[in-house]
Amino acid sequence: MDLARIKDTVQQQLTSATGIQSLQLQNHIYGCFILMEDIAEKKVELNGNQLIGPGFVFDIDLQFDLIGIRYGFIMDTQLIIKQVDPEYKSVWLETFNDISLTLDLEIVDKIEDTVIEVIQQTVLPAEAFFTNALQTGSLTQEWIDKVLKLLHPSYIIPTVKEPEVVPKKSILSQANPETKIHAGKHRHLAHTRRRSAGGSILTVPARKKCLSKTRRSAYKE
Repeated sequence: MDLARIKDTVQQQLTSATGIQSLQLQNHIYGCFILMEDIAEKKVELNGNQLIGPGFVFDIDLQFDLIGIRYGFIMDTQLIIKQVDPEYKSVWLETFNDISLTLDLEIVDKIEDTVIEVIQQTVLPAEAFFTNALQTGSLTQEWIDKVLKLLHPSYIIPTVKEPEVVPKKSILSQANPETKIHAGKHRHLAHTRRRSAGGSILTVPARKKCLSKTRRSAYKE
């Protein structure tokens, strides 16, 4: 494993990439992270260039350009790398094969640390999609909007204005001070938004994470 070669190759690719091309690379690198971890953790088996998993076979050579949309944080066909740099491809294929032989998670950690540092130093803050996805394994809503604007510039994302809160007058201030409170009469408390008319609790479904999550994201501050 040549960390210096990996660092230089990734840095060279990212330095010359902006906009959609930068997003394509970041998504692809994220996918390579997932792939490294799956191989090291024996979730999949690498036989030559054939990645074999439960019910699927993926050719990391012939389908190298698809790693991002298969394992990355965004699964959109517009993010397929159309022109793959031979050196970039060679570095990752050799890395995958090295990891399949050693199954060493420490090596994976070193590679990830090196590449993360390169990304943080090279990618502009306004295009730091990878860094945002690394925190939780998926993009926040703010960064999803950025992706939509980048991939679909003609699509206008509507901005929702916060409703104005009108203060309500206290009922007590309007009450007749001579009116007696009826003892034992139950006062109906206001229903919360989570409670339906029938009294049952309405649960808000948790946001489904359909994007992969690296081990690194669990420890990243």
